[in-house]
Amino acid sequence: MDRRDYLAVGASVGAAAMSGCSSFFAAAETPKPSVPSDRLESGGWEQSGENSGTVLEESYGPVTLQAVQHTLQYQDVALQQTVADRTLGRMETALSVWFASRIDFSPNLDNLPAGVGQAQIVDQVQANARDQFERQMENQGLTSIERTGTGSVDIDTGETAETVNLGAVYPFEGISFDISETERVEIPPTDIGISAILAVWHHGDYVLVSGGAYPEENFEQSIDSDLSEGISVTVDIDLGLEPEAYRKEVRSLVAGVQ
Repeated sequence: MDRRDYLAVGASVGAAAMSGCSSFFAAAETPKPSVPSDRLESGGWEQSGENSGTVLEESYGPVTLQAVQHTLQYQDVALQQTVADRTLGRMETALSVWFASRIDFSPNLDNLPAGVGQAQIVDQVQANARDQFERQMENQGLTSIERTGTGSVDIDTGETAETVNLGAVYPFEGISFDISETERVEIPPTDIGISAILAVWHHGDYVLVSGGAYPEENFEQSIDSDLSEGISVTVDIDLGLEPEAYRKEVRSLVAGVQ
């Protein structure tokens, strides 16, 4: 499996956020989520995908509820380029990704029959989005995925979004560097810890889903290699990753969605 862009999960998280309720239907139009474009641009993020369509059509008493989503996906291209430069082009993985989805409902969630309200639908969206998020992480090569907790994010528009926090492992496959025509230094395979956050909240008459993943630790190694009885070399590799900065950035991006 090609593990590049291993966490490009936004492409289908939004589209399948409610897939546990019903199968997909014909594509329909709904506005894009409003994303914090200035933060994305200044952080070196670029859009990597977009999709939309109907994700739910289900009857609640005399009312048929339809949900239509529009999802935007982004990659931290600046970080990807930095990692590529520091590994002489041997590692070009998108280590940080982010997405935002808007889900519109017809009729309005406030107009559903008694017994079915906003809370139930939003909880349903969150549960299915979380399951889909985990499945997509697995499909993209992450291992040891586990839920590490729950929490909340204060959204810029005044709401508070419930969050699910996840931990995972990216199996770095190792790289090698030629020292001479006959000798090379091997950087062995190792695991890089990944953190992810998924947030769901109700805004106006629609629901928003947003989240992302990022490295939770720096990658540093020092490799000693004996090329002969009289020559030894040391190769130091340091990707210069800043997990706390990435965590704050992803949460800020989520908070800026509306």
